Amino acid sequence: MPSLKPTLIAIWLPFAAGTGAIAAGADGSAAEGTAAANSPAATAGAKDQGPALEEIVVTGLRASLEKSLDIKKNATVVLDSINAEELGRFPDADVADSLEHLPGITISRTTGGEGQKVSVRGFGPQYNIVTLNNRILATDDDARDLAFDVLPSEVISGADVLKSSEASALEGSIGGTVNLRTASPFDNMGFHGGAHAEGNYNQMTSLHGYKVSTFASDTMVDNTLGFLIAGVLSDTHTRTDALNAYSQDIYDANAFPFEDSNMVPPAGTPIAAAPCCITFGSIFDEKKREALSGSLEWRPNDALKLVADGLWTKLQDPQIGYNQSYYFPYGVDQNGNGTWSDSSATIKNGVVTGVTSSNFTPEIVNNTINRNVVTTMYGLKGTWTPIDKFSLGFDAYRSTASRPEGGTDTFVTAGLVSNQLYAQDFITVTDLPHSLPSLNVMVPPSQLGLSACPSGTASATKAGYCSYTALMNSGFLNNNKYWSTHYDGLNGYSVHDQVTGFTLDGDYKASLGFFDKLLFGVGYNHREKDRVDSSNDWTNGSGQYGTLYQTGPCPVQCSPYSFASQGFNVISFTSPPNFMQGAGGSYPMVLPQLNTAQLLAFMRSLNGKPNPAYCATLPCSTPFNFASTLPQPNPFNSYQVTEKTYSFYTEATFAGSNWSGNVGVRVVRTTTLAATAESVPTDIWTLNSNNSVQSFNVDYSTASQFLQQATYTEALPSANLSYWVVPEQLQFRAAAGETISRPNLNQLAPNSTNQAINGTPELDYTGTAGLKPIKAWSVDLSLEWYYQPHAALNAALFGKKVTNDIYTATQTSVNLGTVEYDNGPPGSANNPSKPFLWTITAPANGDKSTYTGIELSWQHFLEDGLGTHMQYTHTWSKGYDQFGNPTGAVNAAPPTTFSISLIYDKGPFNADVNWDYTSSYTTYCSACTEVPGWPAIADSFSWVTASAHYRIYKGFEVYVEGKNLTNAIARTYLNGNPLLPWGPGQLVGESASGTGQGYSAYGRSYVVGASYRF
Repeated sequence: MPSLKPTLIAIWLPFAAGTGAIAAGADGSAAEGTAAANSPAATAGAKDQGPALEEIVVTGLRASLEKSLDIKKNATVVLDSINAEELGRFPDADVADSLEHLPGITISRTTGGEGQKVSVRGFGPQYNIVTLNNRILATDDDARDLAFDVLPSEVISGADVLKSSEASALEGSIGGTVNLRTASPFDNMGFHGGAHAEGNYNQMTSLHGYKVSTFASDTMVDNTLGFLIAGVLSDTHTRTDALNAYSQDIYDANAFPFEDSNMVPPAGTPIAAAPCCITFGSIFDEKKREALSGSLEWRPNDALKLVADGLWTKLQDPQIGYNQSYYFPYGVDQNGNGTWSDSSATIKNGVVTGVTSSNFTPEIVNNTINRNVVTTMYGLKGTWTPIDKFSLGFDAYRSTASRPEGGTDTFVTAGLVSNQLYAQDFITVTDLPHSLPSLNVMVPPSQLGLSACPSGTASATKAGYCSYTALMNSGFLNNNKYWSTHYDGLNGYSVHDQVTGFTLDGDYKASLGFFDKLLFGVGYNHREKDRVDSSNDWTNGSGQYGTLYQTGPCPVQCSPYSFASQGFNVISFTSPPNFMQGAGGSYPMVLPQLNTAQLLAFMRSLNGKPNPAYCATLPCSTPFNFASTLPQPNPFNSYQVTEKTYSFYTEATFAGSNWSGNVGVRVVRTTTLAATAESVPTDIWTLNSNNSVQSFNVDYSTASQFLQQATYTEALPSANLSYWVVPEQLQFRAAAGETISRPNLNQLAPNSTNQAINGTPELDYTGTAGLKPIKAWSVDLSLEWYYQPHAALNAALFGKKVTNDIYTATQTSVNLGTVEYDNGPPGSANNPSKPFLWTITAPANGDKSTYTGIELSWQHFLEDGLGTHMQYTHTWSKGYDQFGNPTGAVNAAPPTTFSISLIYDKGPFNADVNWDYTSSYTTYCSACTEVPGWPAIADSFSWVTASAHYRIYKGFEVYVEGKNLTNAIARTYLNGNPLLPWGPGQLVGESASGTGQGYSAYGRSYVVGASYRF
């Protein structure tokens, strides 16, 4: 059995290459090293010194896979690893894409298909932590887990996924800890440098992008002082076509029961859902990254090592979503009749799958997420070994993340204007299997100021009406005189996160029989995260222009306030390539674009004009005032959370001739302080509740400050055992331990949002004061067969018993004193109030679950350069609610995944093809969608990438890469019903993207580049 010293050396074995900012050796020099090692003199020397000194040097993908295998072989815990050349060689935009090739890892994707969040062994991102050099990274959202797209892969030299726990390791993960590693100048001593440049192209956009990076490293003063500095600059353009929202109406369809042609409610299953709101289109994303990393190391002697290092990254990621939008009306029209046609309705298993409605207005939506993140980490660490038996180490660091996004996001609308007080259009919606629905909108020509429809645009389904689809496709409606605005949501969260950490670790070599070492240490972690929600929903500013689709009574408003009437060009049409490919359904095939700057200027131009939402006669005491539309900090949906954690651990390590292990306990004490404001709406009101795009004014009571402190202490035991059944060939591992995962920071403060502005009685608390950590007992068994050098066949079994998990508690028909007025503000004539009964949700501890799983992996290379790396993972899970009742499989991440990589690596040429597969799984739980008991279930998904590299001469290489080569499309369905594609919807006060849900088409992407290293 290798001693612990070479084991630790193997775990931290230096490696860098490729496009990474850390590669320190050129392929040519490596090849020379191979030739030297194979010379007769070198061979003889190796034989003289014994097999331990024999060295065979390989390069490229094969070298990185072999390095990963060596790290796994010598680790003290169950672990999988990926390393710098591998990260550089795969056609991956960031580290997450490469991690997906490892057993038990799945990822979620953002725009362009780029990997963003990581799940481990069936546990979603919130159950895992991501560290950089064993330090906690600050994050730019409410969660603790990192969004990997903030880190270019070029600043990372490797990543380890720790799947079993040990007392000396940082706590906080139930699924696993992803530890990213940066390089050291001592990885390859001497002066080295390099640069690479590449261009990229996504078939969904006509724009091209680029990426350049460079690095330099050196060791000086007799190799006692070293530095490394690296930089990355990139600009990538993508377009993702997506179903950003498609939700079901569970309130109005029951409040206004459907009847057949004989005015009799349909027999059978009661109606559970009817079409509500669908928004789809294209998200244009220009993602700019800048990164700078560096380290300065001093090693004056073998006893002392000091390292000062730092990382700075900047991500500018404005995602502009241009969408068609359709909100289906349910209610009573101006004549007292239902807005839907009962005889046209089709109902299947309680779901309205087809219906025709009146009082409809088609819309255009600009949904922009203006993500801009700066992440930093800097620190000082060192080790001191005063005597052979004893060493001390310390690490002090700070990490920050800043995302000043508040008020810069948009969810703004445009719709067809009408010279009437009510909407005039009809819509027929028909759900289709495995497809977006058919949307047939019928527009009277009089609404367009015409006596008859333009040529070729007459409706085939309603005589005397025009087809909205034909009007859009022909470009007739590409005219600002037909459009105005209705809802103008300006919102966004500003998030600031700061993590300060300090650890002091000791290592005493006991050397008493099989008792090898005693490890011990203390730690302190101080985290402060605040989120400020700046929006205009809560001030009613988003609905100030809510009557502009229709025309108010004269003399207040005698003609429509269209964009053109005020001289503004707000909307335009475009036809992007491959628009909504594979989406199915029937709707206009043009993409309407809404210019936010022009829209805001239009709204500002109405200042001082009578506002028909508030005035029925002149003079008007409440004219339009653009200032009241501007976003304001929302105290009810903002928070400040401070978290302090003190930790102590002790760990004994043992070793024999063919075995090793450790036993220890880690004790953590955490204190949290959460601050927010609380209030519940006193009333909601609207002038007219019959139109399809109605919004309500919401009035709040005075806010009350909320402040609460909570403390918990946990003792976390762990044990790991490694036994060589056949020395250096067959290794058996066993591990057991208790772990915790802490709630997301926003879950510690009872901030709230509600849907009252849409007339929907949903009050959602995203936090609950005093939430406790989730706990789990874990057991791991694995068998690793290293049947020949740098080849292995591995099998692992794992089981986890989770308690105190967080679930969404729901209470319905709650009377909080809120009342509703449907004919004007409170106090208006003929305007009786009615109770507005809430459905309230909030997180709570109490759920339990069990997970068992199997991981298989195989790695093998032939002498001719052909090789493969494969992995398969399957997880079985069972969930139980807070009362102990079974709730079925949890499946918060795909239960089945596999990856197959086929590789050729020999001489100056190497190439690879990678296929990553994830099975169907639950993306949103049954209590997390708009229909209680109906989860959102994703279809299986495959992602194929490939690359080819050719070394022209020493150190100079050219390459091509491609991703999503099969043009895969992600799809999600509500309750698994193929008639109900599902998107998460627009949250009030927040612009959210539906990428990865419902329907998401990323297109193929290609890269061409060159690199030089010396």
